[in-house]
Amino acid sequence: MENKENKWYILNVMAGQENKVASDIKSMIMRGALGQYVVDVLVPTKPVIKIKKGQKVQEMQKLFPGYVFINANINSNAYNLLNAIPKVMGFLGGKNSPEPVSETKMQEILNLSSEQASDSKNIIFDIGETLSVIEGPFESFTGTVEEFDAEKQKVKISILIFGRATSVELDINQVEKVS
Repeated sequence: MENKENKWYILNVMAGQENKVASDIKSMIMRGALGQYVVDVLVPTKPVIKIKKGQKVQEMQKLFPGYVFINANINSNAYNLLNAIPKVMGFLGGKNSPEPVSETKMQEILNLSSEQASDSKNIIFDIGETLSVIEGPFESFTGTVEEFDAEKQKVKISILIFGRATSVELDINQVEKVS
């Protein structure tokens, strides 16, 4: 299990705890417990634009929920220290031998997380999600998403008009998610 060079590994952590685990690892590096093993800690995110209350808001979205990437020289001591961190469920790979991420895969991940938000191309509406129409002739109607086209910035929703389900296609800036 001895390694003489730093490689990227993936820690499986409890969903929603990625930033907490990354912060714990960084503080362990600062205190010296992991400093000789771990070089870098990463929770890959990318900026996305979401519509909230009719306004475009930029948020950071995790690319891999439930995972923390570490650049480390893993030996048995580092392995045990990292596995002992609360909310860490283990390494990806074999039971006692974590599998490093290939250089090309890691480069793709780093490139993904460094891409800038291309305004509304990163707004995501899921099929079946409930939206409220905030402008246009169908203002104040609500409906469920049938289709979503990020390239054209259009969303097709099914709304009830006179008790009948009707599909309407709207610009994404005409709708917002119902919270």
